[in-house]
Formats: sequence, C-alpha cells, structure tokens
Amino acid sequence: MSENSFYRDYDVPQDLQFKTADILRMGGLDCTAQLSPKYFEDVFAAPNKITQVSVKLSFSVATNEILARGVISGEREVQCARCLQTARQNFAEEFLETYSNKSEIIDIMLLVRQTLALTEEIRFLCKPDCKGLCPQCGKDLNAAPCGCKPVNLSPFAELKGKFK
Repeated sequence: MSENSFYRDYDVPQDLQFKTADILRMGGLDCTAQLSPKYFEDVFAAPNKITQVSVKLSFSVATNEILARGVISGEREVQCARCLQTARQNFAEEFLETYSNKSEIIDIMLLVRQTLALTEEIRFLCKPDCKGLCPQCGKDLNAAPCGCKPVNLSPFAELKGKFK
C-alpha cells in the first residue's frame, strides 16, 4: 500500500464515510488519516482506553466491488491484571473488506471499531514476570517486597497431610 494517494488533495472524512462515487471516479484511493480517540471511547472496557489512532487505507476498484484494505495502528492505555498499574501499549491490526460499488457510502469507521474491539486482550500484563499485589496488604510487589508472611490461599490447604 502506497503512502501517497492517487489524489493528494482528497480530504479524508474524520468519520471515515467515503462516497462510493468519489472512489469510482478516481479509480481507487490510497490515504492515511489520524483519528480522534473520542470515536473509540466505548470500544474497550474501562479503565482501558485508546489514546492515538491512525489508519492507512487502500481502495481498489473491481468490476462490481470495491476492495478496502487497511492498517489501524496507535497506542492504548491498559491496566495490568496483576498489579493494576496503567501502561501504554502499541497496536497494529490489518483488515480487508469488499463493498458493492452500487452502495452510496462506504463506512470504514464501523470496520475500524470492530477490528479494534477484537484486539482487546482478555488479560494484559505490564510485563511477563509481574509479581502483582500482596493479597494481604495490597502493596505492589514489583516495587519492593512487603514483609507479609505468605498465606496459602488454596481451599485444600486444610486437607494437606490428612490422607496418607
């Protein structure tokens, strides 16, 4: 996908709703847009949020269809599942979709939102060896040990040694 557009003066709509007639008239379109994070406030579960988003698009015209190929990239703030600290994470995801050239509008925003929603991790860790929080005092164990005595949280701990 080329960074340069076929038409350099084409204004990419912020809502990513492209007129099919414009794409057909130009014989395709390559473009890049920076998008406002406000469009994606409800994509991730709180407190995770998207802070930067850009999209590179390439529209190719075929006989009865328009192929939309894109790359969404940016940055998001996510909360670690163990220590609850917020960290920034980069992301990049590709998508590919075909649209009828008989439709009036090609809405790429819906596709971008769906693609972003699928990138949310079920469980994010700030680092692979995150120690998390102390279950007794709540101190972040990544910063320093807390001094609490380890407690066996297993419900089967009472049975240990009873069956020999």
